[in-house]
Amino acid sequence: MKITAYLLFAGLLLTTGVQAQTKLSIPPLSPQAHLRQQFSTSYIDLSYSRPSLRGRVGFGNLVPNGTVWRTGANTITKVRFGEEVKIGGQAVPAGTYALLTIPGAKEWTLILNRDTAQWGAYEYKPALDVLRTTVKPGKLATPVETMMLNVENLRPASADIVLSWERTQVTLAILADPDRIVIGQIQEAMKGAEKPYMQAAQYYFNTGKDLNPAISWVEEYIKANPAKYFGYYRKAKLLQKQGRNQEAVAAANKSLELVQTDKNEVSKAEYMHLNQEILAAAVKKK
Repeated sequence: MKITAYLLFAGLLLTTGVQAQTKLSIPPLSPQAHLRQQFSTSYIDLSYSRPSLRGRVGFGNLVPNGTVWRTGANTITKVRFGEEVKIGGQAVPAGTYALLTIPGAKEWTLILNRDTAQWGAYEYKPALDVLRTTVKPGKLATPVETMMLNVENLRPASADIVLSWERTQVTLAILADPDRIVIGQIQEAMKGAEKPYMQAAQYYFNTGKDLNPAISWVEEYIKANPAKYFGYYRKAKLLQKQGRNQEAVAAANKSLELVQTDKNEVSKAEYMHLNQEILAAAVKKK
């Protein structure tokens, strides 16, 4: 009885001691990283932990070839797409996915999986895969000590998720369809009281679409805002892109006339310069 009581008392002291320990803030060996990158009409978010080599061999040793990898350390790497995208020709709905990989010397398999709560890839279930695609790894001239994921080569409708570690670089190409979203927004917004004439025209200009609707929108903006120089500048840019240089010069000169009334010296100087660029380009084309 005395022995039992002693053991219970000793256990209580041990438990109390453990519970009373102060939690230390220790630098992690594989620190967490979070990346949010604006892309198309939404965002790409990456959340992962970054392992370092620390004198070890990475791929083919620390991360064996031919086995499913968490694409980082600790909890599984996650990627979130704010809108539907295409990867390897396959549609991927908007949402959050686990980003798994199967490294190989000549080919990598990249996997998006619905189970985002895994620790590592120990309970990976292929049945939950949303996408599998293969890519060829590239070789880096300079080794990368700490694994890094980044979003690179950004365009309005395309981007790359790039993994770099050791001397290996793997690229996952992402495609979006902003037209499907933006043109729908334009059509709906033009039914309302506050029509986004300038934004719509700018989008058509930036994406190489038919400029006639864009010019019509800018003209509607000018009708409602005849004293604002920005409308004439935007009209000049659109006309210039269509090769209608005389009309572009007239619009740029009108913008230059109106910009003189701007009390903000910074914006005044900027738009004087921009309009003068249009005029200079028109002279060269004569």
